[in-house]
Amino acid sequence: MNQSEALGMGGGKGSGAARDLKTHSSAPEWWLTLRSHRTVMLGIVILTIMVLIAVIGPFVVEGDPLKTNLKANRTPPNAEYWFGTDEVGRDIFVRVIYAIRLDLMLVLVIAGIATVLGAGLGLLSGYVGGTLDQVIMRITDIMMAFPGFLLAIAVTAVLGNNLRTVVLALGFAYAPVAIRLVRAQVLTMRDSQFVEASRAIGTPGWQIMSYHLFPLTLSILLAQASLFLAWSVLDVAGLSFLGLGIRPPTPELGSMTAEGAEFIVTGEWWISVFPGLVIMLMALAFTLLGDGLRDIFDPRHKG
Repeated sequence: MNQSEALGMGGGKGSGAARDLKTHSSAPEWWLTLRSHRTVMLGIVILTIMVLIAVIGPFVVEGDPLKTNLKANRTPPNAEYWFGTDEVGRDIFVRVIYAIRLDLMLVLVIAGIATVLGAGLGLLSGYVGGTLDQVIMRITDIMMAFPGFLLAIAVTAVLGNNLRTVVLALGFAYAPVAIRLVRAQVLTMRDSQFVEASRAIGTPGWQIMSYHLFPLTLSILLAQASLFLAWSVLDVAGLSFLGLGIRPPTPELGSMTAEGAEFIVTGEWWISVFPGLVIMLMALAFTLLGDGLRDIFDPRHKG
C-alpha cells in the first residue's frame, strides 16, 4: 500500500466520522433528549397506538358498540369476542375501540381549555399586576384549595352529567395550575431589558404579551399540558365510574369499568378489566410524555 492510498483510507475514516458527527448534530436537540429517555419513548409508542386505534379502529372493526345480544351475555374472551361480552351481550372489544376515540377527544379538549385559559389569565396577571393580579390570584387560590376532581364532581352534580359539563368542569378545575405557572414565568421576565425596550418604543402591552412573553412560556406550558391530559384521563373515567360522567350506553372507559365491577366477584372479570387496563395505559403514556417534556424544557428537573 502506497502513501496516497494510506492517506485516502485515513481520509475516508475521517470524513466518515465527520459525516456521522454532522448527522448526529443536525438532529434536533429535543429529539436527542427524548430518545435518551426510554420511558418517554415508551409513552410515545403507547400514544401512537392509541391514536391509530381511535382514528382507524372504527372503520376497520365490524360491529355496533350499542348492539345487544342477550343469548351471548357475559361470554368469556374467545375467537369471536376477543374481550368477551358484557351483561347484555355487547362486544367489549368493539366498545373499547369506540371508547378510546371518545376519551381521547374529551381529554384533548379538557387540556386545551385548561391550557388556553391558564395561559391567558396567567399572562394578564403577571404582566399587568396591580388589582387585576390580586383578583385573579385570589380566585385561583380559592379554586386550588379544593382538588380538581372534587370541583368537577360538584359542578356535574349541579349542572348534570353530560359531555359539555364534564369538559368544562375539568377544564376550569385544571386552569389554576396553568395560571400560576405562567404568571411565575412572566414575573421573572416582565422587567427584562427586551421588555423595557419594547415599552420604550411604544409597543402595546398586548403585543408584548403575545409576541415576547408568551413564546417564552410555551415550552413549560406544553409540558404541563401533557400532565393535564394524564389527569383528565383518570378524572373523566372517575366521574363516569361514579355515575357523574358520560352516561351509559355510550361506550366510555370509566362507565364500562363501573358496569363490570359488580361481576368481578362472580368471575366475569373481563367486563371491567379490559377497559380498566386501557385507562391505565393511556394515563401512563401521557404521564411519561409529560415528565419527559418537563425534563427537556425545565432545567430545574433535570437529573
